[in-house]
Amino acid sequence: MSNKFNANALTEYSKSYARRIASDFYQQHATMNGKQILSLTPISQINLFIISSLSDKWQADAAKFRSPYFDFTNEEVQEALQNFMNVVSQYISVRREHLEPLLADATRRAIILIFDPRSYFDDLLRGQPDFTVTSAALKQIVRYTKINQFIPAHITQRMNGKSFIYVNQALIYLDEALTQKGHEIEQYDKFVAQFSEKLPMDVSALLRSHVPDSIPAAPLRSFFDTAIESTVPPAPLVAIESLAETTSPAIPPRPDLTPAPDLVEDFSSSGTKFIDGTSGGPEPVAPISQPSPLQTGAITTPTEVKQPIIAVDTPPSLNDTLRDTAPAEPSTVAETFHRAPIESVARSISLNQKFRFINQLFNGNSSAYNQAVEEIDTLNNYGQALDLISYRYASQYLWDMSSDEVSELVEILKRRFS
Repeated sequence: MSNKFNANALTEYSKSYARRIASDFYQQHATMNGKQILSLTPISQINLFIISSLSDKWQADAAKFRSPYFDFTNEEVQEALQNFMNVVSQYISVRREHLEPLLADATRRAIILIFDPRSYFDDLLRGQPDFTVTSAALKQIVRYTKINQFIPAHITQRMNGKSFIYVNQALIYLDEALTQKGHEIEQYDKFVAQFSEKLPMDVSALLRSHVPDSIPAAPLRSFFDTAIESTVPPAPLVAIESLAETTSPAIPPRPDLTPAPDLVEDFSSSGTKFIDGTSGGPEPVAPISQPSPLQTGAITTPTEVKQPIIAVDTPPSLNDTLRDTAPAEPSTVAETFHRAPIESVARSISLNQKFRFINQLFNGNSSAYNQAVEEIDTLNNYGQALDLISYRYASQYLWDMSSDEVSELVEILKRRFS
């Protein structure tokens, strides 16, 4: 997906928009037919994307009819099958639970096409089977593209009647179209207004250039407070203003200590002040890195004067932290392996799993598999990954969500984002 977008915001807006549109329609209807889909939203590109997805699914379903026990190359069989498909296509009937995921995906694709056409067509071309773009596939792309249609039209023209070209050549033609005809790219303002008719669109929240890709759940903190924090932060220093509220020092003063005016006077050069205005000790050092002078007995101070730095409990060491948070040890080596987190989905999938994923989940399309794995590895959390495979790949390739392959992929995602 285009890196211009805040992935969370794009996904959330697409789902919310689809939910709003579907809710308005299905309050009065139980199912939706083809003509109703074509007028479902004020943005015709979204409607066309839904029709395109239905067409792809219908073609995939028709391919399942091809039994090895019959001759599907026979002209009469081909004609009968085509007539059957044409007749059935006239009776589209989609319930809400099946339409809403298609609508969310169509909305997401339309937004990318509007705001970043270069990235949209780049992904579309790279996703073609066998790294080739056929004239038939490009014809379908032109047919179902209304916004910035000049881009696939230019690629078709540059093919000059060839039955196919390789994707790398198509990408050259893509850049050529944007360079020569970039002034024809449609402005997004009118589409923002059309989206906002149903659900207000905040462009500043949608684009990555305006907001961070992930919004922390905890209360916001100043950048200057967090910019130089280390993985294990030092022990906090107690501010002077908060000393009056401190109940008692961590290390009680010695009862036989006596004031030492000369020594206190020497400390005035350090600049640290007590609450009553007298001079303090040397610059404080975090307890984790150096013991307090009070602990070592190196200096003496008046018993009635509180030190500006109150000794605090030493933070637990890294080993202590790991020991406290470590899960119970698995009973077998296999459990240890399967629970271990991973840094890359691509590198954690075995060769056998890769072949099964390509064949069972991506209809034999290795390019689509590679693109999906690369995209998953760029995400920030498990929720984003689950949304991606649920609303994009599962609906696009008609996954059986109860299959072993889907279960294995989900387990890998859990380990990746654990």
